[in-house]
Amino acid sequence: MLTTQDDVFGKSEGDAWFQRNVACLSDVDHPDRMLDILSRLDEREGINSVCEVGCAHGWRLARLPEALPNVQRRAGFDLSAAAIEDGMRRCPELELRVGGASAPPFHEQFDLVIVNFVLHWVDRSLLLKTLAAVDDLVAPGGWLAVGDFLPDSPCRRRYHHRPDVELYTYKQDYSAAFTATGLYREVSRSVHHHADTGHGLQAADAGDRAVCVLLHKPVQAYAEQRG
Repeated sequence: MLTTQDDVFGKSEGDAWFQRNVACLSDVDHPDRMLDILSRLDEREGINSVCEVGCAHGWRLARLPEALPNVQRRAGFDLSAAAIEDGMRRCPELELRVGGASAPPFHEQFDLVIVNFVLHWVDRSLLLKTLAAVDDLVAPGGWLAVGDFLPDSPCRRRYHHRPDVELYTYKQDYSAAFTATGLYREVSRSVHHHADTGHGLQAADAGDRAVCVLLHKPVQAYAEQRG
């Protein structure tokens, strides 16, 4: 019996989403807000290891050297086994594994962790566990890049691709959950329309608004919080 949204995406909808979107994901000329914000980071040359949560078939990881010239290790995971299989075939140099955001298949820490348009899918019963799991992946002194919807206030929307089950998207400023801990400070943010491909498309309403936020996890703040 499927009990959470993560179960549904792990069993079927993750693969279905990937098949619907693989063509546009594989377009190497497609502008990407996340790569853009990372390319403008002054400290980008010090980022050697990266992990992407919900990486699909690793298309962004494959393009990371465009923004991060010294990146050496590129790891990622996704609930879609079909996406991971496709990514391993396309880019064998990437470390790709099947796994969910609440229980990452990597246990080490990284210089940069990317979680882009993933958290709004997470079942609310697993949200706190997921946020903690993402934090655990970020090394002290490292960076966390969070992209998601940015409504005026938290809201829930029905997922129209699966009318047979109750699936929702939960939209809110997820970066605030990390800065509220005192472990992270916001470095930069870019607000845009969620369907914007880099041409300045304006959001028709708050439900279309999206944001990419780059957060830093200072070593000192981490040490103070841990006592």
